[in-house]
Amino acid sequence: MKKIQVIVLFLILLPAAAPGQKKDGYSLDDCRRLAKEHNQKIKIAEEQKGAADEIRKAAFTEFLPNFSINGTYARLTKEYQLLSKDMFLPVVPYSAIDATTGGLSNTALSDPAVAASTFVINPLTGKVVTDASGNPVFKNYSYLPASETKINFRNVYAGNAGFTQPVFMGGKIIQMNRIARLNEQVAGENRVLAEDEVVYSVDEAYWRVVSLNEKVRLADQYESMLKRLVADIENFSKEGLITGNDLLRARVRLSEIQLMQLKASNGYELSKMALCQVTGVEYNSSVSFTDSLSLDSKCSADSLAEFRLNDRPEIRMLGKGVEIADAWVSLMRSRYMPNIGLSAGFLVMNPNPYRGFAQEFGSDWTVGIVCNIPVFHFGEKVRTMKAAEHERKVAQLRLDETGELITLQVRQSEFRYREAVKKTELAGLSLDQAKENLRLTADNFAEGRLKTTDMLEAQAEWEKAVSELIDAKTERLLALSNLKKAKGIH
Repeated sequence: MKKIQVIVLFLILLPAAAPGQKKDGYSLDDCRRLAKEHNQKIKIAEEQKGAADEIRKAAFTEFLPNFSINGTYARLTKEYQLLSKDMFLPVVPYSAIDATTGGLSNTALSDPAVAASTFVINPLTGKVVTDASGNPVFKNYSYLPASETKINFRNVYAGNAGFTQPVFMGGKIIQMNRIARLNEQVAGENRVLAEDEVVYSVDEAYWRVVSLNEKVRLADQYESMLKRLVADIENFSKEGLITGNDLLRARVRLSEIQLMQLKASNGYELSKMALCQVTGVEYNSSVSFTDSLSLDSKCSADSLAEFRLNDRPEIRMLGKGVEIADAWVSLMRSRYMPNIGLSAGFLVMNPNPYRGFAQEFGSDWTVGIVCNIPVFHFGEKVRTMKAAEHERKVAQLRLDETGELITLQVRQSEFRYREAVKKTELAGLSLDQAKENLRLTADNFAEGRLKTTDMLEAQAEWEKAVSELIDAKTERLLALSNLKKAKGIH
């Protein structure tokens, strides 16, 4: 039981890292990865790419047949009447009908017996009687009153199930699919661009944290150095080898350094907060970052010598924009072409038109070809095509301008990096000189050949040289990151 209590107490008192934090600290690559996972702009770009992918898939379905089911119900308030007035229909005997054509046979007039049973015969002449228009007068007529041709139904039902298959649309579907595919590629490049922006912002925040951490260490070293100097001066003062004014001057300088140390520490913590916010790491004063300002082979720009304009996502995006504009020109041109489609379906109606509009459902299969040929619309198609051509020129001009600006940006980034490299080398030389000067000054001060002010100045020069080297290394790393971003290197 005691062992269990001891284990529980040990686990309670055991310090643990904050949720979401690594005990061994975060490297630059860790921060980049976390920032990509956390950044909202990248998530938005991913969703936009997903939407563009779905639109591309939807555009492809335009090549496929479109199946549909339609239904209609109508309530009528009036009756249908097939005849507008009463009619008299001639009664033709069977012998006067041509079985082949369904009209009057040749014997209807030539055969007296058939003619007598079909037409009215003038008894004086023995010929068929004609009306004012010269048409023969039939012997018998049937009376068809218009009132008897009314169709009395009120409820109409209709349904159609079928499909339409595009056959030739003048290239519209092809161009729309091309535009959808290019838009998907633009969305992918936009995600790459968002990642590049995030990586560069993380690099800036990360190296700022590392730089300020070095400044905090420098302040601690400087404080320790001044404390030892103050202790030495106090001993010299007790022995009467140095004035109290020198001791006061050293103590004032120590107070200034302690204030500088506090500012550096506060700046370091604020920078860590900013970096944690970018990466989504929960802030804690114990969170640490493992990379240092050491300039190894990763800082060499030799591998960055080659530059291709198409490596930049902005150029690729604008290039796709030119292709999209080309597709729009082709799409506008396709409006001059005929549209041809194949349709088929199954139709049902009630009342049944195939059985005298009986109150029942009738059905039929339908197959057809639809063709639409544009002829004239007051120049609307011409104007829209010219507008698309202008937009295409605008897209090309934007691409050319952006290419020039990016080339200039790359050159500026290269100059900045070379300057940062040179500045780092000079800062290193200055630090070597400051160290040697501090060593000689310390020896001469210990032997009493130099004043306290000389020692304070030597220490201040050393601190300044170290600080400038830290700044130079940070600037070089940031310049390298900016150069990679400018050249589209990930």
